[in-house]
Amino acid sequence: MINHCIAEISRLDSIPPQSSDLYAAAMERMIDQVNSELGGRADLQKLIGHNPLQMMEMNHLHHAQFMLTVFRLNAYDLLARTVPWVYRAYHARGFSYDYFPVELRAWKKALLDNAAGAEIWQIHAVYDWMISHHQEMIELSGSGDTLGFSLPDETDEMQQIFTALLLHGDHKGCLKLVEQSVTTPDELRHFYEHVVKHALYTVGSLWERNEISVAEEHLATAIVARVTSHLYGRFVGTPQTRGRAVVSAAPNEYHEVGARMVADMLELDGWDVTYLGANIPVEELLKLLRQKQPFLLALSVATAFNLENARDTIAAVRGVPEFSTMRILAGGLAFSSVPRLGREFGADGYAATLADAILLCDGWWLEGLAKP
Repeated sequence: MINHCIAEISRLDSIPPQSSDLYAAAMERMIDQVNSELGGRADLQKLIGHNPLQMMEMNHLHHAQFMLTVFRLNAYDLLARTVPWVYRAYHARGFSYDYFPVELRAWKKALLDNAAGAEIWQIHAVYDWMISHHQEMIELSGSGDTLGFSLPDETDEMQQIFTALLLHGDHKGCLKLVEQSVTTPDELRHFYEHVVKHALYTVGSLWERNEISVAEEHLATAIVARVTSHLYGRFVGTPQTRGRAVVSAAPNEYHEVGARMVADMLELDGWDVTYLGANIPVEELLKLLRQKQPFLLALSVATAFNLENARDTIAAVRGVPEFSTMRILAGGLAFSSVPRLGREFGADGYAATLADAILLCDGWWLEGLAKP
């Protein structure tokens, strides 16, 4: 069904740049209007369950950020894949399915009130499509692979044990397991790519279905961070045979485990790595890039509503003449369903796995050495 929906929505007219610019200019006013309209409804609790008003308002903010990316890139395939995920995640937390068409109609009205003109009819058509396909989105929300990935099968005992320890919040057990099982660089690569990824996908899937709390999801992520820091100390000191690399999550992106694993693997591969972590403002990133003058920037985006921040970050880097030869690698779960977005943002490439990232970056480095 998802492929049918993608084919259908792809028949809509493209959004011209002036239309997405109008949407961007009116975003804050539209968010306020949608918040006010839905917040004043007598049936609000029926629509959002017993959730706080702030959860609904955060969804409206994320909606506007995400839709702007869709409109600027005409990424209808990304929209068709992401909407069922939103339905699934919010419905699992008590939001009624009826909330979504009510919200979408409020966005249509806010668009008319704040960005009226002939230039926005294509955007209206997108909202009409989402409203008319509400039932299909409900049905698709039961599928776990609309975003382009599915939970990997458990293929070895370590996956099962580590995931179970993580879900029980047992950081000592996780550390003991890796102490016994991860002793070589190849074992570390396998652990990151197959064990950690499987565990975090499992945690994310359980969070989507509201089977674990936000606190439990954060605890699992924090344990993984402690484990990766512990392992890093064991392998630090690899001879540097390649150039400088800066690895960072995008602005407003707080999911940094993927970026951390890329940084560690690059360092094991001989790169001189500066790892920045989560939520680095664009201005601070540019300052550091001027200071370090790296060959490579790797940027990670885990959540779809942060794609616009990644796009702006890459555009800012590309706008600096002294960075004209810098290679940019895009990665993270947000790109997984539509890998082409990385290049459309201005990155030199996208990597879905750690192995792909290393192969791509090494290729760029060797290509640079071959130039006279």
